[in-house]
Amino acid sequence: MPRKPPARVRQEFSPALAAGISRLERSRNYLGPGAVRTALRLWREFIADPYRRLRVESEGCGVWECCGDPWQAREMLEGVLLSLPRRTAGELRRHIDDEW
Repeated sequence: MPRKPPARVRQEFSPALAAGISRLERSRNYLGPGAVRTALRLWREFIADPYRRLRVESEGCGVWECCGDPWQAREMLEGVLLSLPRRTAGELRRHIDDEW
């Protein structure tokens, strides 16, 4: 039986990047399934907010997927970029920097 591809990651990333991200999420203890996608979403939402400079630091609800800190998400994405091979890291960097 063939492996099931990651559900959402395949839609916006190339197959090589999606495979690299899935491999990292399985091999690193600080990443879980979908952690990179969640971090990218948090960062994109922060960047898209025109009032981001007026953002007041608060704890929110405490759930990472809902109210996670965008700067922690960006740091995690930097760690992922350093762990990926050069070509796939470049593609992920383009996804991150397109919004900035």
